[in-house]
Amino acid sequence: MASEESVVRAWANLHFTYRDMSKRLDERLRAESECSLGDVDVLNELHCTPERRLQMLTLADRLGVTRGGLTKIIDRLVERGWVSRDRPAHNRREVHVLITDDGSRVLRDARAVYIRLLTQTLGAHLDDAALDDLAASMGKLHQALTGSESRWSPSPEQSGESSSRTR
Repeated sequence: MASEESVVRAWANLHFTYRDMSKRLDERLRAESECSLGDVDVLNELHCTPERRLQMLTLADRLGVTRGGLTKIIDRLVERGWVSRDRPAHNRREVHVLITDDGSRVLRDARAVYIRLLTQTLGAHLDDAALDDLAASMGKLHQALTGSESRWSPSPEQSGESSSRTR
């Protein structure tokens, strides 16, 4: 078992780095694209599903927000034309959210900003081996906390597997 000092030091570095990176990403996205980091999170979750749609409850769980909070976010994105709502005929109580063509365009533009900033920060300070170690450690922790495998698995070359679950 790890020492208390190591655990606290790791948590502090993770927490503050995540906070600072999120702030930089949000600021850059707002300045150079049409959306915020929160918008990108929603659009990306929808874009990365096979049908480009998710049930509201599932989306709220994936984003770690309440149903009420997600409703406000989705209302704003519907207004912008980036997502639409749908109620399946078989169960009118369910609400699904779908990314629109315009939402896919916004996401594509925002991803360029997002990737550029990650490359300028993470990529400038950590080499591939350090990034792979960090990703593996965070994936291991995520699996321990949630009981599910990370959606961001290593590439086939890194893991020796024939398929990848990365987005």
